[in-house]
Amino acid sequence: MPNPRPTEAPNEHSWKTERWWLVLKGIAALNIVAWSITAAMVDTSDTMVCAHLALSAVYVTACAFRSVRPRVDLERTALVDHWTSSMVLGRSAATVAEVSFATQIALFVYQASMASGTEAFSGLFPILIVGALALAQVFCWWSVVTLSHLGHAIEESLWGVTFAAVTVALLVMIPNLTGALWWASLVAIPGCVAYVVFMFTVDVPMYVRRWRTGSGAQLGIVEGFRDARDRREVTRSWTVWQPEVAWMTGYFSCAVWSSIGLVHLAGM
Repeated sequence: MPNPRPTEAPNEHSWKTERWWLVLKGIAALNIVAWSITAAMVDTSDTMVCAHLALSAVYVTACAFRSVRPRVDLERTALVDHWTSSMVLGRSAATVAEVSFATQIALFVYQASMASGTEAFSGLFPILIVGALALAQVFCWWSVVTLSHLGHAIEESLWGVTFAAVTVALLVMIPNLTGALWWASLVAIPGCVAYVVFMFTVDVPMYVRRWRTGSGAQLGIVEGFRDARDRREVTRSWTVWQPEVAWMTGYFSCAVWSSIGLVHLAGM
């Protein structure tokens, strides 16, 4: 059975958490509307557009669910004491969503490679993008189940390396691109560079430090899965949630908008 924390004292500033949660839910609603408008606008007879639209639907839906039921998987922290706040359920939604987004990135690289005539990035490379980011999900699950931050460090390293490779590919292709693909690549390159720098200077080192200094007991696969499925520490303490605000807000907004944007780009 879940073991919720006691109700927080007034000095925990839980009202700040409530306001942030309201923002997340507002963003989720906006994203659903934006996807619906996109679906009505684009040419669904185009195979590439249809693929992006379906993948984006998965991503938008999963991110909306995670906005309504925020949680921090490894710490077993949840905002709402309900079975839908299960870490296993949330991580499952995130896994499907992130593989879908990875596939969109791979399709974008494939589209750019075909338009630029750079065949080196139209064959195995897009498959490797999806494979690497799917493997990252395996390590993420390992961390969530075993309570070891090492898996998160490896997961984030895979994301960083993959986006570094995508950056190189776009730099090679952009001289031969025109129109919307050229502009999209021009915007994506500095964004990817910033992301890679952040991952390897902030995110990965943070998880490595947590792994090295971690004193909590680690769990086996079966025991850890049950723990992730059933246990949740429910709190609305701003002290607990404040460290999660920046990445969750950015992830559930900018990343989703990128996914929807790729649908439009596919039809150009």
